[in-house]
Amino acid sequence: MKTRTAVPALLAAALGLACARGGPAPDQLKQYLSQPQMQVKSYAFDPASPLESRLGPCPEMLLAWLREIDDKPGYRGYAPSAAEKRLVLELLAALPERMKQAFQERLLGIYFVEDFTGNGMSNWVLDESGQVHAWLVVNPAAFKKSLSETLTAREASVFKGGGVKVDCGTRYRGVVYTILHEGLHVYDFVRGVTPYVEEAVVHAARGGKGLGASWDVWESLKKPRPEADFPFRDELRFYGMNGGPSIRAADAAKVYLGLMRSPFPSLYASQSWAEDAAELFTFHHITSVLKQPYVIRLAGPRPASFEPMRSGHAAARARRLYGPFYEPAAAK
Repeated sequence: MKTRTAVPALLAAALGLACARGGPAPDQLKQYLSQPQMQVKSYAFDPASPLESRLGPCPEMLLAWLREIDDKPGYRGYAPSAAEKRLVLELLAALPERMKQAFQERLLGIYFVEDFTGNGMSNWVLDESGQVHAWLVVNPAAFKKSLSETLTAREASVFKGGGVKVDCGTRYRGVVYTILHEGLHVYDFVRGVTPYVEEAVVHAARGGKGLGASWDVWESLKKPRPEADFPFRDELRFYGMNGGPSIRAADAAKVYLGLMRSPFPSLYASQSWAEDAAELFTFHHITSVLKQPYVIRLAGPRPASFEPMRSGHAAARARRLYGPFYEPAAAK
């Protein structure tokens, strides 16, 4: 999902209303869903088409919407090279079979947007019967940076003064993170890992049925259970959004000690159950399938390192939630 803006807030802004307890009024929701980017028919989608044919520059109607919601008129569609396409297809081929099946049936496209803010984004779209589909946007800058550099940029943005590095090896490009993280969001939208990825899709596809659920270590979408919480979690700000960063580099060790005692695989995972589900899958795949390290290192007078997927808490949750994904007999 987008790294700096919650999609429910965007829906509320687009409709010109607050996310009231009862949800958006039917006519306002209908107006929002009538926009071209919210309709499957706008994407010339063929579920029988190979995924390779769905990789390319962002459609103009979706690009216009992204420019508007991000206030970024400079966004441009990007045509990936043959080598970049091959890399993405290799990453998709290594995903669990049930995810590949879901992508074949419901993934409208993997689109590339130059100068996109953040690593990527995914969002839901409804067909005429109300069935949920999704698309995925990739920032092509992820082809040029290593996986370690990509994750370091995110992690360092939390602290005043930086001083944080993430080591995920040197073998893979940053696009690995985008495909894994956003890909799990796509799967969550169309098949369901969590009760819902965001409240807006519940109003649109289910008439609000199921809102107010809890999931795993979460009391609600953005509120973890008390035993899962940790100090500084409420102060986490990524990529300079919401006035961040707000945590001193000198407090980074305290933050990560809290993370290591929590059930979360990363600081970003603690922001919502949707991000938690995506991060658990991402780091499970990186460490268990791609066999890469995942170490957070702090510089300074007291260097320290942390390995969240070896804490026991996060790793056990990842195996419980996603171990079955990799079993051929449980492809569906």
